[in-house]
Amino acid sequence: MACYIFMVFLLGFPAVYSGSHTLQYYVAVSSTAYPGLLQYSIIAYVDDVRYGRYNSDTRRCESLIQSPMVFSEHLDGQTNMAQQTEITQKVLMNLIIDLLNKTYDINYVIQTKAACVLHEDGTVDVYEEVALDGKELVVFDKERVEFVPATQKAVLLAQWLNKQAYAMEDKIFMENECTQHLTLYLPYIKSYLDKKVPCVKLSSSESESGTELHCRVYGFYPRDVEVKWIKNGRDEIHSEEAAQILPNPDGTYQIRVSVGVTPEEGATYSCHIDHSSLENPLIVPFEKETKNSHITYILIAVGVIVLFLAFGLGFFIQRKMKGLKGSRQSVSSEEQD
Repeated sequence: MACYIFMVFLLGFPAVYSGSHTLQYYVAVSSTAYPGLLQYSIIAYVDDVRYGRYNSDTRRCESLIQSPMVFSEHLDGQTNMAQQTEITQKVLMNLIIDLLNKTYDINYVIQTKAACVLHEDGTVDVYEEVALDGKELVVFDKERVEFVPATQKAVLLAQWLNKQAYAMEDKIFMENECTQHLTLYLPYIKSYLDKKVPCVKLSSSESESGTELHCRVYGFYPRDVEVKWIKNGRDEIHSEEAAQILPNPDGTYQIRVSVGVTPEEGATYSCHIDHSSLENPLIVPFEKETKNSHITYILIAVGVIVLFLAFGLGFFIQRKMKGLKGSRQSVSSEEQD
């Protein structure tokens, strides 16, 4: 199986910070080749920053960060490994279809995710799981060094993997080569991993249930952040919906926290953001647009339109006057002749 090459499905892996670093591999294999659809692909992340990729079209490992020439030889080795694993992963795909009594007339996607986590004290954690069309099949148990079935249907698959000793093979790779690669990559993506101050945008919307205030915080790193709405500078307003911290393509994060409020005369609302990149919590007051401000905008727009109309009318009259003057001069010339 060569499970040290892995791919993409969102089953959620706990990100680790505060001195720990993570190298994650995501692998996806499709049972059928379609035009424009990658049958095999790999994406690799260091601390949620995408740094490398491989797919069945290019069949070449590529670095997505600015890397030195010494990386060229390293990428050649990774390319050879990825090409070999692409073959074994496609064999595994057929095996899973057979073990689960699936038919070959439907396109399936085998998705694998694995990671090594290097902690500040030098200890290492490893993680791996395999899924079919987003549904978990087997999970790697690092204590027992074996694959454990997530469903009854995956029992035979787990037994086959354990019989082939893939669990021990993967454990050795993740605890050794994976961590070595992690320490190799970290210096070259340091600029991506520096703390980034969050940006904030406030807005509101009206619904049948009342007014909703939205606080969108984005572009921050690392991931951990606290965002809350405060009324009158002291009372926290609890949100009824769970806010999720979502990744951005550049490795930063975003979150939107919304709360429902009943407008009160004299009440103030503000969004409070606490992040490790800030010396003090950031407080952004919400300022609702008043009817007067809307009227002002309308008057400004009307004024601009009037100016354009006046300019156009003046230009039209000037052209007409020139034309009339030219006609009169032509008539005078003919009379003199």
